[in-house]
Amino acid sequence: MDYEYIFSHLTVVAIVAATLGVLLGRLKQPVMIGYILTGILVGPSGFAVISSQESIHFYSELGILLLLFIIGLELNIKSFLKMWKIPTMFTVIQVIGSSAIAFGLANILDISLYVALLTAFFSCLSSTAAIVKVLEHMGETRTDIGHISIGILVAQDIAVVPMMLIIKQCGQPLGISVYGSVIFAIALVVVLVWYLGRKEKIIIPTTKLIPNTDLIPVVTLALCFLIALIVSFAGLSEAYGAFLVGLFIGNTQARQDVLNNIKPIQNVLLMMFFISVGLMFDLKFLWQHWFIVLLSLTAVTVWKILFNTISLRMLSIELAKATTIGIVLAQLGEFSLVLASIAKQSGIIGSYGQKLIICITALSLSISPLFIALASKTQRLSVLGDNSISSIVKVIFSGKFSGLVRKLFDKRNPVE
Repeated sequence: MDYEYIFSHLTVVAIVAATLGVLLGRLKQPVMIGYILTGILVGPSGFAVISSQESIHFYSELGILLLLFIIGLELNIKSFLKMWKIPTMFTVIQVIGSSAIAFGLANILDISLYVALLTAFFSCLSSTAAIVKVLEHMGETRTDIGHISIGILVAQDIAVVPMMLIIKQCGQPLGISVYGSVIFAIALVVVLVWYLGRKEKIIIPTTKLIPNTDLIPVVTLALCFLIALIVSFAGLSEAYGAFLVGLFIGNTQARQDVLNNIKPIQNVLLMMFFISVGLMFDLKFLWQHWFIVLLSLTAVTVWKILFNTISLRMLSIELAKATTIGIVLAQLGEFSLVLASIAKQSGIIGSYGQKLIICITALSLSISPLFIALASKTQRLSVLGDNSISSIVKVIFSGKFSGLVRKLFDKRNPVE
């Protein structure tokens, strides 16, 4: 193995990521866009610093695994259970509604039901990493909009467990094993949430097991990789194992210690994921199929905003607030990449389908500023208490009207 060759790769990746991250940060744009661009520039679509398919596969699997571990670690089941009704009902409506429409279109267009199911799951999921950053940028993490959005993200992250297992089994002929996997997936989620949501704190004697707090990140990541490996031997995804480990640790009394000690490397772990998205992004594929990619991205985004808003209105959320949350949740999620990878391994889709999902997801993650701008406009209407459809349409499409709303908002909320 040429270690100098590998080191030069890592050096280039680190320099490009740091440069683009700083540049995007100074432009007040999400730094994750810089990381995705880094992956594109150093990958096969750019200067091919990393061009080996094995290397790309390794980085992508590692990026997804680390991201899901961090997501699981930050999910607080007890907090979720305090407000579980709206997020859970929303997620159920979303999955059932999307599946019904996908199956209907599959029959009309003569598409495989498995592909339809994958499309439904794919369109339901939102990006936890990106949306939390959007909420932070909008200052909404501690408001009703933030609480409902994050609750829905938690519900989606939990729901993705049976989704992964179902997609994995879809490549096999329908039979008892497939239906058994579906039942097992649902039962596993129910048992896991019940166990972690008990009143008693799950106690891990971290001080006895780990005498030096500096070792907490090392031991935690080692445990993450170990469980991921064990789970893979059972025929499940490594990323699924990493998510479970993060979810378990994140709901013990050691949660805060682990979060405090792993925070310094959290941004590096997230960087790995977004770079891996860029590495998988195929510019040649986008150039050749730009129309279908942009059409699919537009259709999925508009569909998610409309369906999210309608579903939240059904749950008695005010229209302006529902629209804001609907826009915030419109970004496609990192779990979409996991489902695409599993679907390809199961033979549900080929390289074309996987590349299409990667392109759509990467572009969706890259247009965070658009979602921030739109959600900020409707959020101001929510504060003003204006829930008319005409005002919402005007504030989204009219620059003059949004300027008027901003002035009204500033008058009601003068800067100290």
